[in-house]
Parts: sequence; structure tokens; C-alpha cells
Amino acid sequence: MSDLDVTPLKHPISQQLHDDRTRGERLADGIAHKIGSWRFLIIQSVAVGLWVVLNVVGLAMRWDPYPFVLLNLLFSVQAAYTGPILLLAQNRSAQRDRIMVEHDSATNHRSEQLIEALLSEVLRNSQATLAIASFHGIRLESLTRHEDELNGKVDAMQEQLAEVEDVLTVHRIVPEAV
Repeated sequence: MSDLDVTPLKHPISQQLHDDRTRGERLADGIAHKIGSWRFLIIQSVAVGLWVVLNVVGLAMRWDPYPFVLLNLLFSVQAAYTGPILLLAQNRSAQRDRIMVEHDSATNHRSEQLIEALLSEVLRNSQATLAIASFHGIRLESLTRHEDELNGKVDAMQEQLAEVEDVLTVHRIVPEAV
């Protein structure tokens, strides 16, 4: 396992996107991982410090005297290559995030349907219990109140779910019903 694979990928979508990378994508991810590390920043800072010290204090060879034109050129070349490489890695990350959001949205939609079905089943069971009690002549004022409260809660929950779905649909997070 390379040092790029610090933590195992647990989600199947992340694992698939990781496994399906091209050679260029793996290279961009690896370079972005290295450039975005403290180790790189420290090594680069030490190298620049040594460069400046050797060129200012150095008695023998001053290959890049102040204002350090060669050092500036090296920084420009580094920026010209690392900028696009970092953007490639960011684009891959954004693509993975979009796919994960779509997956999460579909999962949330299925969960919402399941919750609605369960609430509906609880309501039907409560109504059946009340019908059985009524058939046997049992006075259940508290159960009737409970049924009314339960109906109110179910209605309120359905209104809240409808509002959330409206907001998500407006922001195009939840796909339109077919």
C-alpha cells in the first residue's frame, strides 16, 4: 500500500472511482497529495532558505545573486505546472462529491418513502386497534384522543416532508418523480 492510500476507502462509490483512475489521474492525485503536505512545505522552505543564504553569504559561487532571478523563474515554472495539476485533482474530487450527493439523495428518497410507509402502517394498526376495541364495546376515550393526536402528527410530518421535498426539488437535488 502506498503512502497515498492512508485510509481505506469504505464507500463503494469512492472505491470504484479510486480503482477506475487513469494513469494521469493517479499522477495528478499523487502530486496534489505531496504538494499539499507539510513535508513539502517544510522541504521547500528549507531549500529556499538555503538558496538565499548560499547566494547572499556564499563566498565562492553566487549563481543567483540578489534579486534571485533564477529562484523566481523556478517558482514560476513550479506554479505553471502545479496549478493545473491541483485543478485536475480538485475536479476529480468535485466529481466524486457530485456522485456521492446523487447517491445520498437517492438513499434519502428511499428512506423517506420507507418512513412514510411505516407511519402509514402504524396509523392503520392504531385504527384497527380502535375498531376492535369499539367492536367489543370498550370505552377508549384516551385511545380516541391518541388516534386524533397520531393523525395530527402524521399530517404534520407529511406537510414537513412535502416542504423539504419542494426545497430539494427547487435546488434540483431530488430528481422529479416519473
